Amino acid sequence: MRLNRTLPALALVLMLLTAGCTGFVGNTSTGTAVDGGGAGPTVTVSATGQISAEPDQAIVRVAVVETATDPNAARTQLAENVSAMREALREMGIGDDQVQTAHFDISQDYRQQPDQPTRYRAIHAFEVTLNDTSRVGAVIDTAVENGATRVDGVQFTLSDAKRQQLHDEALAAAMDRADGRASALAGEANLSITGVSAVQSADASVRPYRAETAMLAAGSAGGATSVESGPVTVSAHVTVVYNATSA
Repeated sequence: MRLNRTLPALALVLMLLTAGCTGFVGNTSTGTAVDGGGAGPTVTVSATGQISAEPDQAIVRVAVVETATDPNAARTQLAENVSAMREALREMGIGDDQVQTAHFDISQDYRQQPDQPTRYRAIHAFEVTLNDTSRVGAVIDTAVENGATRVDGVQFTLSDAKRQQLHDEALAAAMDRADGRASALAGEANLSITGVSAVQSADASVRPYRAETAMLAAGSAGGATSVESGPVTVSAHVTVVYNATSA
């Protein structure tokens, strides 16, 4: 049988294919058909499914930055502005559990000119998580109007529930692609698929949509900030071993 003569090369391809499955990315599928000797022939396929959907969660990154010639003065002014910003966010219905510290630092500001007095820079950066993506612009405006001096960007992503839903759909799409590819490979090797022997899946990959600082200038001229979201893509990868018989 022709497959027996090419078994060493095909086995090597199969080994490399299985070893590299975890890092596989893209809307493609690959596979190999081999004659398993006494165990019977098998067809091994790797495939990826991708599902895109509108985000249902946004993470707004803002920061309060203050400088002073004394580190305590910088810290005090920073604390006052942070308190004002947090209170303004509370008044618009943003709970404390939605606002998390991402970074805090007080250090000498080395950007100053050599002939200037030593200055200290205090930074308190936050991540504000929103389950209503339409409020992103309003949150940015409120933060900036009440103490925030920097907007570091917006990440549109998925809630845990929607992420799991899309992961399941991506897995189903990956399995459909694997089934189709396995049937095609089996046909080329004069085999017929009889069932699934094993399935291995990698962790889901989520590609959020990011709106960076350069895209957040809509409100700089005095108008309300408007931030457009984009689709979030979830990918799932599977490696499936199919049992087969000679056609």
